[in-house]
Amino acid sequence: MRIPQLDRRVLYMMLAVVVAIPLLVSVPLPPPAITPPTRSFYETIEEVSADAKTKDKLVIVSCNFGSGTLAENLSQLEATLNHIVSKRMKFAIFAFNDPQGRDLGGSTAQRIADKAGYKYGEDWVNWGFRPPQGIQSLMKAMVNDLHGAIGTDVKGTKVSTIPVMANYKKADDVGLIIEFAAAATHVYWIQFFQRAGSSPIATLFCPTSVMATEAYPMLETGQLQGMLVGLKGANEYETVMQRPGFATRASASLSYSHLLIIFLIVLGNIGMIQDRKRQQGATK
Repeated sequence: MRIPQLDRRVLYMMLAVVVAIPLLVSVPLPPPAITPPTRSFYETIEEVSADAKTKDKLVIVSCNFGSGTLAENLSQLEATLNHIVSKRMKFAIFAFNDPQGRDLGGSTAQRIADKAGYKYGEDWVNWGFRPPQGIQSLMKAMVNDLHGAIGTDVKGTKVSTIPVMANYKKADDVGLIIEFAAAATHVYWIQFFQRAGSSPIATLFCPTSVMATEAYPMLETGQLQGMLVGLKGANEYETVMQRPGFATRASASLSYSHLLIIFLIVLGNIGMIQDRKRQQGATK
């Protein structure tokens, strides 16, 4: 049977097998080259956690993504939270563009926090979701009054009564902002919060691959200190951390599936050329 006559269901089955195997078992793949945005992302967290002026400040983990970009954004979030808790940094989960981010970010943080010995309310907190319509006003209010602006956490507890928030009351008490998003929501932090205090706050961005191109100019100007570009960025980050996870396995699936598609394209073209030669020979 020639490739042009091959049942497409067979092709889909081949692709499904190639995608599934690296997700189920470890498949060898050369480590990725670490791009400058990923390297800067990693080094920024290292620097903030080591600097005496910022190591004890709050990290805002902004989760503005939903189930549609789970493979990219959740992989980025898991790798980043593992880095944060390894440095014993306090953090707050927050969402304002997609309500799913509150739950996806919160459940992921809870799972990683439990493994690291972090306690909710003492080492981290989930501020919950706030509607995007008033986010500009909210961020402006957060600059001088985090407790008043946020109000309550995801459980309905007043933020001012939560132990981990006792020393974090304004923008000057925030040492790092990390935005995980499927849209350009990082611009709100840059416009209304990043430089509103007495000193600029380091800001990192974790977009989906298709959104990354819009953020590169902000890397060039120093408004962003680092970026993880989609699943590829998460894979690079796991490599730098020497802690392979879902992104590493999923990247292997993508790589091998691309190789399969290229192989089938080449094979299909060879079959088409052979068919043409047969037809030309038959007409002579």
